[in-house]
Amino acid sequence: MDITKTEFNDRYYEILKGYVETHEEIYLMRSEDLGYELVKFNIPPEDIIELHETAVSRLTSELPPKRMIESVGFLSTPLVEVMMAYGLAFRQWIEDLEKSRRELMVYAEELQHSNQLKELFADILRHDLLNPASLINGFVGILLELEDDEKKRSLLSNIEKSNINLINIIEQAAEFAKLDSVTGLDFSEHDLGVILNNIVDEFIPEFEKREMTISLETEGSYPVLVHPTIKQVFANLVSNAIKYSPGGSHVEITISDSDDQWKACVKDQGSGIPEEDRELIFTRFSRLDKAKKGSIKGTGLGLAIVHKIVTLHKGSVGVDSNFPEEGSTFWVRLDKAQAN
Repeated sequence: MDITKTEFNDRYYEILKGYVETHEEIYLMRSEDLGYELVKFNIPPEDIIELHETAVSRLTSELPPKRMIESVGFLSTPLVEVMMAYGLAFRQWIEDLEKSRRELMVYAEELQHSNQLKELFADILRHDLLNPASLINGFVGILLELEDDEKKRSLLSNIEKSNINLINIIEQAAEFAKLDSVTGLDFSEHDLGVILNNIVDEFIPEFEKREMTISLETEGSYPVLVHPTIKQVFANLVSNAIKYSPGGSHVEITISDSDDQWKACVKDQGSGIPEEDRELIFTRFSRLDKAKKGSIKGTGLGLAIVHKIVTLHKGSVGVDSNFPEEGSTFWVRLDKAQAN
């Protein structure tokens, strides 16, 4: 049965209004369901942006100005969930299309068109979502400079933090969508020890801010054939070690010989990860049990990107944890240059 544009608008408005007023995750789950239906009924991504803008305008006319200011940080969250679910459903549709092509010998032009749509989806994430989020950030910054009331400044600071987190999610989602259409990379020889030392240097200010320490011992050279994107893998792992470890703790990075591979490890002192969650954390669209408060934080996009890049390098990635004790060790195995 077909569904009208008005029905879609009304459903999204109820989701947005419900989340703004209650902040309950049930509305985010409904956003995901809506994202799947938008793909099912062939609704293009640009119409989703229009749907969001219409709902925001409607909500603005109903809520008092003070309430709208308090809700700025929550307005885009349902939209991100819709777009992420749209991306998953769209990716599933592409996978089904590829399977049908193999079974029914569908023309190669359809697959090429699908890849173009993936790139279009990534561009929409970067521009149509990132631009309004950046504008919100700019307005909040101006308000912070003008506001003297401490209570209001605290509220604006919370909005700023939430919006920065939203911007990070959008950027990571776009990066993941872009990587998802990549089938191969061009490699050149680099020293894994040099790569890790450079990344550690970049994060020194973050470690100092949280009064944390880091150690990295390297001996000799560690030649690997890699693409520049491999830097993002270790930057994400080090960033997570800082984010999810207590202040004043220590992060240890090691490189060890593993036959025809190098094994790089990032060991933190954060809360452990249950065994049943250790594979799921590398998959963005596999939601973990929300009842496990604190076991896994964030969207998982960073680790999904890590997994994708390492897979493109024909390597492997995983995590060992002392759960329920503190401490986790994320490891990456990459082929030695000589082995290739």
